[in-house]
Amino acid sequence: MAYAIQSDLVPLRLTQAELVQLTCDDATATVNAAIVTAALEEASGIVDSYCRQRYQTPLQASDQVTGKTLDIAMWLLFRRRRNAKNGEIIRQGYEDAIAFLGQVSAGRASLDQPVGATPQTADTSVEESTKHLIFNEHHLKGFV
Repeated sequence: MAYAIQSDLVPLRLTQAELVQLTCDDATATVNAAIVTAALEEASGIVDSYCRQRYQTPLQASDQVTGKTLDIAMWLLFRRRRNAKNGEIIRQGYEDAIAFLGQVSAGRASLDQPVGATPQTADTSVEESTKHLIFNEHHLKGFV
């Protein structure tokens, strides 16, 4: 689930012309919606990867989550065009978003999400099988 959509990018973060420049790979001079959607999905996945330690994902819609997703998506789009103008500003926004999400993951910052969400944890317990072994050293003698 993407935390932002194409209409969130324009006009808040990019102009329509900039979005065309970043996504159009042919002579149509139109925004390639598939590329925008892919960047927004990937950015949302990055946000989730940092936040799932402390919050139930998918996260609820909020300006904070959308903003961080847009910062990451813009970096992903600008990365497609290695010589794009304003690349340094976009890179800084991306690094700031990742740094903030790292703080969220470490518990030093919080998102505007419900407090009662149960953090996901991994089950690290080990269970021993009590099933009878079909293949053992006796049955495999001569095959090795």
